Amino acid sequence: MEKDNLTKEFERAVFNWYLGGDEASLDPVFNCLREGLANEMEVLVPFAVPDGQALKQTEEDVYILEPGTSVNFMHIDEGDRFVVPVFTSVAEMRKGETIAVTPVQLAVLLDIFQDREECNGLVINPWGKNFLLSKRIQGMLEAYTPQSRIQVLQNGVLNVHVSAIVNAANTSLLGGGGVDGAIHRAAGRNLLEECRKLNGCETGEAKITGAYEIKNADHIIHTVGPVYSGKDEDAKLLASCYFKSLDLAQENGCRSIAFPGISTGVYGYPLDEAASVALEAIAAWLGSHPDAVMNIYLCCFKKDEYESYMRALSSAE
Repeated sequence: MEKDNLTKEFERAVFNWYLGGDEASLDPVFNCLREGLANEMEVLVPFAVPDGQALKQTEEDVYILEPGTSVNFMHIDEGDRFVVPVFTSVAEMRKGETIAVTPVQLAVLLDIFQDREECNGLVINPWGKNFLLSKRIQGMLEAYTPQSRIQVLQNGVLNVHVSAIVNAANTSLLGGGGVDGAIHRAAGRNLLEECRKLNGCETGEAKITGAYEIKNADHIIHTVGPVYSGKDEDAKLLASCYFKSLDLAQENGCRSIAFPGISTGVYGYPLDEAASVALEAIAAWLGSHPDAVMNIYLCCFKKDEYESYMRALSSAE
């Protein structure tokens, strides 16, 4: 996974953590942090430019420190302790005061301040959706085992920040009502042009496209749920939508995915049944992919959808 994608996935997980409110779990954030620490994820650290030293500048306000260069990293005072501000991107830094920054591996930065008792940790992206990586959180992170996580959010799929959002499409893939129409409108005309080349999609199958004007995702996975008839085949086809969508996500290097309620709109699938099928299908996929680390968000546009998922989760525990 490229370093830029490591920080992007972390930003997404933190955004969704805020979106989830008081009930949101830190597990998706921890997944991203552990992967970042294991794969040389870099952050941008503000520093005071030493007098008389020429520094290599890669872009405006971003400098590369040569070995042996002595600098003072900036910090934010909190009484008798301090936190070190860091940024995941130049865009995050420019949300507030513009300052000189240098890229440093997150793992290296943590080592630098590990034994500094007066340092309370790092505050990541202090101008935006910030995350305090305190000494206590660092201790929790060390004991954390990365694994796929399921998070239910009472929010629309277009509001979540992920690698891939799932579209509850029709067999033509050319747009429709509900979430399908909303995704096509948000993505713009180029999505329709790509979908025209896919020759439709069978019920229970899935196909992937770009996200175009939807900036909080890289891909759209289009899957066609069954029109509810009350037959056993309905559950098999609905489960296949989740399974095939997760397959495509993994094949395309996605680390996070957001599902709407598939078939629960005009296709008439009862909410409680659909929620149970969705969770069982996702659990089956995870069971067959034990090494996958995927942040999975189940998005509930309406309160009754959210309540159905919560009931299904409770009964599955």
